[in-house]
Parts: sequence; structure tokens; C-alpha cells
Amino acid sequence: MPLSGSQIRDKFIEYFRDKRGHAYLPSSSLIPDNPTLLLTSAGMVQFVPIFLGQAPAPEPPRAVTVQKCARAGGKDSDIENVGRTARHHSFFEMLGNFSFGDYFKKEVIPWAWEFVTKDLGLEADKLYVTIFKGDELNEPDEEAFEIWNKTVGLPKERIIRMSRSDNFWGPPGPTGPCGPCSEIYYDRGEEFGCSSDASKCGIGLCECDRYLEFWNLVFMEMFKDEHGNFSQLAKKNVDTGSGLERVALILQKKNNNYETDLFFPILQEVAKISGVPYTGGVPRAEDWLKPEVKKDSYLKIISDHTRAVTFLVADGVRTSNVGRGYVLRFILRRAARFGRLLGITEPFIYKLVPKVVELYGSHYPELRNEQLISQIIKDEEERFAKTIDRGMNLLNELLEGDKAEIPGKDAFNLYATYGFPIELTREIAAEHKKTVDMAGFADARKAHEEASAGSKFNVIIAGDEAFGKVLKEHGKTKFTGYKNLESSGNVLAIIKDGKLVDHAEEGEEVEVLLSETPFYAESGGQVGDTGVLKNREALLNVLDTRKHEGLHVHKVRAMSGLLEPGQELTAAVDKDRRTATMLHHSAAHLFHAAIRQLLGNHVAQAGSQVGPQTMRFDFSFERQPTQAELKKIESLMNEWVRANYIVHTEEMPLEDAKRTGAVAMFGEKYGDIVRVLKMGDVSLEFCGGTHVSNTGEIGPIKIITEGSIASGVRRVEALAGPTAWNHIAQSLSVLNDASGILRVKPAELTAQIERLQDQLKQKDKALQSREEELAFMRVSSLRPEKLGRIDLIAGELPGMTPEGLKSAVEKMRNQSNSTVVLLASSSGPDKVSIAAGVADPLVKDGISAGNLVKDFAAVCGGGGGGKPQVAQAGGKDPSKIGDAFSQLKQALAEKSG
Repeated sequence: MPLSGSQIRDKFIEYFRDKRGHAYLPSSSLIPDNPTLLLTSAGMVQFVPIFLGQAPAPEPPRAVTVQKCARAGGKDSDIENVGRTARHHSFFEMLGNFSFGDYFKKEVIPWAWEFVTKDLGLEADKLYVTIFKGDELNEPDEEAFEIWNKTVGLPKERIIRMSRSDNFWGPPGPTGPCGPCSEIYYDRGEEFGCSSDASKCGIGLCECDRYLEFWNLVFMEMFKDEHGNFSQLAKKNVDTGSGLERVALILQKKNNNYETDLFFPILQEVAKISGVPYTGGVPRAEDWLKPEVKKDSYLKIISDHTRAVTFLVADGVRTSNVGRGYVLRFILRRAARFGRLLGITEPFIYKLVPKVVELYGSHYPELRNEQLISQIIKDEEERFAKTIDRGMNLLNELLEGDKAEIPGKDAFNLYATYGFPIELTREIAAEHKKTVDMAGFADARKAHEEASAGSKFNVIIAGDEAFGKVLKEHGKTKFTGYKNLESSGNVLAIIKDGKLVDHAEEGEEVEVLLSETPFYAESGGQVGDTGVLKNREALLNVLDTRKHEGLHVHKVRAMSGLLEPGQELTAAVDKDRRTATMLHHSAAHLFHAAIRQLLGNHVAQAGSQVGPQTMRFDFSFERQPTQAELKKIESLMNEWVRANYIVHTEEMPLEDAKRTGAVAMFGEKYGDIVRVLKMGDVSLEFCGGTHVSNTGEIGPIKIITEGSIASGVRRVEALAGPTAWNHIAQSLSVLNDASGILRVKPAELTAQIERLQDQLKQKDKALQSREEELAFMRVSSLRPEKLGRIDLIAGELPGMTPEGLKSAVEKMRNQSNSTVVLLASSSGPDKVSIAAGVADPLVKDGISAGNLVKDFAAVCGGGGGGKPQVAQAGGKDPSKIGDAFSQLKQALAEKSG
């Protein structure tokens, strides 16, 4: 029985953790810490600061991970190959082992060979490797060749030398660590090849699926400087990456990754929903136009994209028109488009989420929030469903034309009006052998952004070289703000517009980095602190504090003096603002605990923001909580406040914290050591924020709003402490004022309002009845005008309401079998009301009240319509009423003649 994907994952972890002494680290989020990256696309991303020397290595200095990776945005995107090849995906799992100045080639190469041949049981005679062949910049990797050939025993004819583009990694920027790499390939057999001629089909000769690369060993042994020179690193590193899906394909001997147990259950579910069977097989290039092969690729694309969007949403990505939110929207809408090609016209991707959770939930606990993930995906599907058909009709019209290029303004119209990502338009155009005018698209987008006051489309990625340099030289900022609101620190750097500068003068806005600070940097939903930085030479107002890697970045405005690196500053946090923020943050924890206790443990946080003015908390819940439930939640929170529970914090290793049962906060990324916050016996959560020392300090908590922000996601806003007292006092003041006006006690106010509402309703009904009677009397005074076989009752009744006009025509239209009633009224300089009624026999003859009011309204600058018997419309120009009556009389006379 071949190994399952889950077993392969476990074996990899066990081999390097148990046999080779690696620390097992969980996958980092698909949302990377590095602001220059859109998505986490490789296993080494979370270790970049270590490889660059900006952060210390873990202990031991070797690690093993199974990393979630996404490659659907930017230059690393594999999106166009998804579903067409056996191995490309928009999301995949990367098995990796890493050495931070510890072991190197002579250890890792034999380990890799042992794992694939012994632990996985791959046939040694089907394995090939590649190494760097050298060029004018760097020597060939003879060390790797000797280890593969002499130590491992691999024949030299199965060690293939490749160029820099294939077998040399890095550096990640213009400078940094880099080195050769060695890739391991598996020969799947001639049936997967593109040619029986060995000179045409082979590693480095073609792109077919016979020789499958499944593990890359990167040896970071050099450093490239700003002049392009390479030097040997004192401490050499190892970074390896192996695609789990590819390994499963090889071991399970399937045609492609989609037929492995990691994917096939999802694909089967898509086939079931669409009613389109999966045929399988190994299609050749000449087979791609066959309908069954096309449909197989559509099933694969949808399966791949469903897995990708499920993990992206689980990690906190939300659809938008910028950044990773745009990538999520593109993938989701691309899947929906291929669903249309399979005949699926209703939202369906959200229905596949449970299958993804079933396959991956045991290893990735973030998928447990299945309901919220499904709802977010369903919402986006429903948005696109409203416009996709109209958009496709427009695109098809463009594709049917003679032009080889779709105009940029039309492509932008598809994007802005119908929600078609430009990548999707280009892809569909390419299927019809056409292109898109991207320059014209950019011009149209720019014009739209200017008209929309600068709305952004492009993903803007700022460099972080300045921050990286500070981090490398000085390490992380020491945070003293848990216990102190004022402390001294040295100015390590001043940054303006992303660059290090040597001073800041009065009036400038810059970013200041200190050796230590009491200022809390925005994270975990808590806003950053404000306050002042000061010494004898300078005074700076801190406008905000944010976090970059381990640095606390103070955004400041220089109020006086001159600031330079090396100066010592006193950093003083705005105490009142911090205190108010703490109250709201602690209240958020009590709210989270209360909803889980009263609404159920399945309720999960979906976002939060706490600041000095309010606490906002988003959570997944399938319905609107009742007012009674909200009162119970509020009452329970205040009960816990009065209990004055001790608030205890403790730092501990991540795995120990997980074992305590502490709840992780939504969207937050955690390091090896985490802070756990305990409030009595009612709340236990991971949290790095600032909090009260006992719940009694929070004061009253008042829920002020509750509503829906998305299907299945609710939002509550609440106040705590003085802000809650102020809100309550203001509400009582309004209540007392209203009670005084209505001359009742506050407790009787609701009943009095209900009585007044009933009285108003009765008066409205009586007034409407009188208006209808008056309208009928006024219409009755109009004498019918004979137009052939039609008796037309027509006239202008100034001041009549639309309801009065409608009531009159309803009563008058069946006075005879030949009656047509046409009435109009004006109220004000720009409002015309129109009503028409037609006797039933005339309706059968083709005279329609709906058409009459539509034509009348058009003359008066309006529109409307309705049923053939009775219809209403409106206009904007009362001066045209006479013209309208004349035109309609003439039209009716012609019809009756």
C-alpha cells in the first residue's frame, strides 16, 4: 500500500526531528512578515532574517518545516500551468530542512539520499541529480559532485551539470547570501515522456513530465556584495524544499498530482457538482483540443483553486482590489469562470470547503473555522455571479471582432464594471489567440483613479533595506511598555521615505527607531501608542507606532530642535490614551469568552480592533443574535468585571501554550515564545497586548451596536470604562428629555411612543381615505372625450398624491368597456406624478396602461411603467404635462381608428 500524503508529511518531520535532531517548527502564515512579499511562496521565507543575519538562529540551529506556499501573484505565479501539467499549483506544501551555520553538504546530501531511498523506498536506479556546472562568475560545484558520486555512490552519468539559471540560488536581493543548488529527479518512465529520442527528452532538454524534480538542496556558501563580487561565508547555510504533492505523485504512481489522495477527493466532488466525469489518462500536446481533455483540466483547475482560496481565507486574506486580496479574488473568480465552462451557474466553490477541511484540517488547525471560510467564499462568488454573464457577453463581442487586440479601455470596463481581473481577461483572450492593450488599460485605470480621488489598483511594495540594516546592526527593539509608560532610549536610526537620514528638523515627519521603548506597536488588533519623544535638543510628537519584524517604528513630527542618531531621548506614552485602550482590549477578551460561553464554542473570532474610543469585535455566527442574547452577554461581562478577577500574564514556549488550551487571536502570528493572558477562570488567550491588572479596573462595559459585515460574520462595537459611563450618561439625558417632552415617566416612554405611532397610523389612513374620495370626486367631474372606440378620461389634478391618482384610476377604469383613464399631477417645480387605467376589454385589444404612462413620463423627462390594467410613472418637468396629454391623445386616436 503506497504512503498517503499525510504519511509522507509525517515521515519527513520524523526523519529530521527524531533522527537528525532538528527543531520542528509549524508552517508560517501565507501572509508573510516581509512587506516586500505578496504571499509566502517558499519554505525559507520565515527564515530570511536569519539567513541575512538580522535575527538569531533557533536552538538547535537546524529546523524542519512543512510550509504552506502560494504562487498565484507576481513573477513566481504558476497559475497558467495549473491544470495543464501534472505538477503545477497555485497552492502547495513544501517539505523543508534548514541549517543555520550548522551542517552542510557532506551531511545533507547523504541524508536526502537515505530519506528518499530508505524511508520513502524510491528505486535508486530511477533517481538523477543536477549540480551547478560553473561559469565565469563561480566555480563548478565539484564538492557536491564528489559527495553524490563517491559518498552516495550515484553513477556520474546520472549527475547532470546545469547552468546558473537552473542550479544557482540567490541572493534574495542585489546583495546577500547565495550559492549553488542540487536537485533530485525521478524518472517516471517513457509513457510520460515527450519523445523516445534521448537527445530530445531529458533533464534540461524539455519540459515534459517524465523526469520530475521533487527536491532542491540549496547550499548558501557565498555572499554577493554591492560590486557583484562573491566571497565565502564563514557560516554556511542549507535550505531545502520538496513539494509534498510531487512526492505523493511519485510514490502513489499516479498520472498527475490531482489523482493523489491530496487532491482526488476534491476533484471528485467538483465532478459530482458539475455532472462532468473525470476521464484521467496522460494527455499529449495534440490532445488538448479534445473536449474530454479540456474538461479534465477544468476539473483540476477548480480543485487546485478551491484548496488555495480555502487556505488563503483561513490565514486572514480577504478579497479586495489590491495586494493579496486581489490575488484571492482573481483565483476565486478564475475558478468560477471554469465552473461556468462545466455548466455550473450557481455559487459552488464554498460547497467544496468541507472536503478541503476534511483532508487537511488535522495538520492545519486554522482550517477549523470552516463556516466562516465557506461564508466568505460564498459572498465573493455571489458578487461575481451578478456580473459574470454580462461581462462574458461583452468579452465575447470583443473576441468576435476582427481586431487582434482588445482595446485597453474595454478591458478596464470589464474590470471596473463587471469585476473581471485583467489577468482573467488576458487569459481568455489568449485562448482566442488575441492580446489585450495593456498600455491602454493602464491609461484607463489611471484616469479612473484620478476621477476616484486616487483609489489604488496596483500592489505597492516598499523596500525594507533601511529597517533590515538597523535590525542586523542592533537587533530587535526592547519593549518596556508592559510595566512602564516612560523610559529612555538611544536613537538608533531616522528614516524618511524609506531611506536612512542623518537628522530631522522642525516640521519634518520621519520614522524613529530607539534602542528601547515603552510605545506599544500596533499588532493583535490593538492600535499603536502615541505620545512624545524629548530631550534638551528636540521635541517630537509620536503620531503612531507600528511594528516591522522586531522593530518598533515611531512615526513622529518634529516640533522643535534638531534630532540626530545617537541622541538619548525620553519616550513618554500618552497615559490617558493607553489606559483607555487597555480597558477596551481587556473588554474584548471578556466579550470573546462571553460569546463562546453563551453562543457556543464554535463561535470564532474573525477580526478585532481596540483603541481608546471603542472596542470592535468580529465573529463568525450563522444568525443575528437576539436582543435578549446581547443583554446576557453584556450582563455576563459586567459580572466578571465586578468579580475583580486577577489578570495574569506569562511567557512560555508556543507548544506549551497550546497545551494550556489558550485561544489564539485571529490573524496573529506567533514566535517560539508567546505571551498567555489569563483572566480568572473565564478567559485564557494568546495575547501580546497591554491589559489591566484586574478586571475591576475595566469598569462598565456597554454594547452599543451589532450588525452583519458579511454573510455569517457579525460585528459588535462596545465601550468600556469612562467612555461607557459617558455613553450611558448621554443616553439617560436623551431619555429624560424625551420623557419630559411627552410628559411621561422614562419607564412609560416606550408605551407612549407606541400609542402615538398607532394614532399617527390611524390618521394617515383617514387622510389617505379622504384624499382618495377627493380624487374620485375631482375625476368624476372630468367629462370623457370620445376617441373612436375609446372613451378617454384625462386631466391634470394639481396637488394630488400618487396614491390618490392610483386610487382614482382603479375606480374609474371599468366605468365602461371602452374607458381609458389618464391622470397627472404636479407638486413642486420638478415633480410630476402620472397614473393610467385601461378597461379590461381594451387591454385584450392591446392597449396598455404601462405603455401609456411610460410614453407620458418620457415627455416630462421621467420614466416608469407597470401592468396593462393600472400603471404609474413619474416625471421631472411639470411644464410638459400639456404636451404629454396632446401626444397621448393623438396616439390613442390613431390606435382606436
